[in-house]
Amino acid sequence: MTAPLRPLIAFAALAMTAGFATLLPAAGTAQSDTPAWTEKVTQSQVGGHVLGNTAAPQKIIEYMSYTCPHCAAFEQDSNPALATGFLASGKTSLEVRNFIRDPVDLTVALLARCGEPRSFFRRHKGLLASQKTWLGKAGSLGREGQAAWYEGDTNTRLKRIASDLGLYDELRRHSPLATDAQINVCLANKAEQNKVLAMTKFATDTVKVQGTPSFTLGGKLLADVYDWKSLEPLLASR
Repeated sequence: MTAPLRPLIAFAALAMTAGFATLLPAAGTAQSDTPAWTEKVTQSQVGGHVLGNTAAPQKIIEYMSYTCPHCAAFEQDSNPALATGFLASGKTSLEVRNFIRDPVDLTVALLARCGEPRSFFRRHKGLLASQKTWLGKAGSLGREGQAAWYEGDTNTRLKRIASDLGLYDELRRHSPLATDAQINVCLANKAEQNKVLAMTKFATDTVKVQGTPSFTLGGKLLADVYDWKSLEPLLASR
């Protein structure tokens, strides 16, 4: 079994060396009045995005990183079984929370949150689906190419990362009306920066998450559960 990825950069190191700490409505069907839970998106108090019935008795929280290949694999492997087999019934909900591993991860997390909350999962899924492409660009730059990501203020760094990795165009594939200026506003949003970093701190200090993806079910961290193959039987048994 493959262990979940551990953070590339510790939270404290990220804050100190990179300066990042300062850094469709639900619809029924013609045959039924039952809410379409797989289209219902809300935000939790901590800023996570919840898909499904917020009053569901079975609540899953996923702590994920956009630079984590295992997280991209979970997104691919869990669909459509998670939505049709669990979320659609209204008995299960999924909340996605950020666990920031590195500056690229922070950049993509802010882009995923760039737009209306109800369309978050469209951006979330799209950015994970193209992960190999933009991560490949990061790798091809090498250390010298990435050095500029640590020069200037936080906003300059985030915009440089987004530009170097082609993330402006990538986001527009999932938010067609987004302009460069609008995207830059999202990257500079201190409140959103603080939310994703606070989620990471809470995951590390309180939940004791050590790698991504990690899951809690009913508020309890699931040991040795890091993929859909491991999570699905636990959901089905309840």
